[in-house]
Amino acid sequence: MTCPADVAVVLLEIMKTGLNRIRTLGWAREPDRCAVEADHIHNLPDLLRNFSPDLLRFYWDTERTAFISQSSASDLASFEPLWGRLAGHVNSGASRSLAP
Repeated sequence: MTCPADVAVVLLEIMKTGLNRIRTLGWAREPDRCAVEADHIHNLPDLLRNFSPDLLRFYWDTERTAFISQSSASDLASFEPLWGRLAGHVNSGASRSLAP
């Protein structure tokens, strides 16, 4: 299934933000934090390529939650507005409306 355009825009912004953070952390010689950041976004290209509401829910419930548990408030600040935009597509059955 094709990823809905409004969801794709947010997922691409999450990936861009994560990649920029990984680059900055790499130059700062913080490999452990780079790994946490990469774990957060590494499945998003597959979600864009082969979208399904279940995969979106997996990102939201599993990968995003794991990232949050390993992050400080300052680590989360740049993602929170993006997650806010994505939340409506995930919560309370909204993702079902994305199904074919």
